[in-house]
Amino acid sequence: MRIPRFYCPVPLAIRQSLGLPEEVFRHAIQVLRLQVGESLILFNGEGGEFLAELTEINKRSATALLQSFDPAERESSLELTLVQALVKPDKMDFALQKAVELGISAFQPLITQRSVVRTDKEKIEKKLQHWQAVAISACEQSGRTKLPTIHAPQTLDQYLSQLKDNANYLILAPGSSKDLSQVTVKTNKLAVLIGPEGGFTDFEVSACLAAHIQGITLGERILRAETASTSVIAILQLLHGDLRI
Repeated sequence: MRIPRFYCPVPLAIRQSLGLPEEVFRHAIQVLRLQVGESLILFNGEGGEFLAELTEINKRSATALLQSFDPAERESSLELTLVQALVKPDKMDFALQKAVELGISAFQPLITQRSVVRTDKEKIEKKLQHWQAVAISACEQSGRTKLPTIHAPQTLDQYLSQLKDNANYLILAPGSSKDLSQVTVKTNKLAVLIGPEGGFTDFEVSACLAAHIQGITLGERILRAETASTSVIAILQLLHGDLRI
């Protein structure tokens, strides 16, 4: 049976007796019904993970003893950022979840002309908390020991004004003639822009190309945003990262 993994954002050390944080307690004890003597894996996002054993369970708290440390390294050598235009919440969650499982290092939500979701400041804060939770869950499931960075939403103009010289930028544009096997990658830092439902407008695509973002295509079929992002990331990890055939 696979040992359950939990993100635990506190300092961790071997032989430490740790009171489980509320979120970990809820999942491990109230949902999974783990018992005293059972094992769990804890990680804090700083790299590596700890094997622990539950030593005490009370009505509202539980304690675990950290027994050993595994310096597991499961991060891709490709520093890949998914720049995803805002889409419907369930589609956004799916795109983020799969992107984290596939090893992205950062997630940049993008506000575009055809984005179906508009957010005020309060909603943005709630969305950031929700996206962070989605990313944590995906890390727990996939064995990752470091969390990707979740950025606050930006407009396309804001994003284009902050492009860096030491990174490669791609935009999925169906009219492009270049596929991913033809992409020139200068460094291991790469960002890929995926449009919303309805795609980027012609003006937005032109603005990106003018900013020296490489246009790419996945072929003749038009994919949904969440399908396109998952496909592009998988291919890039296969070509330049750590995904294996």
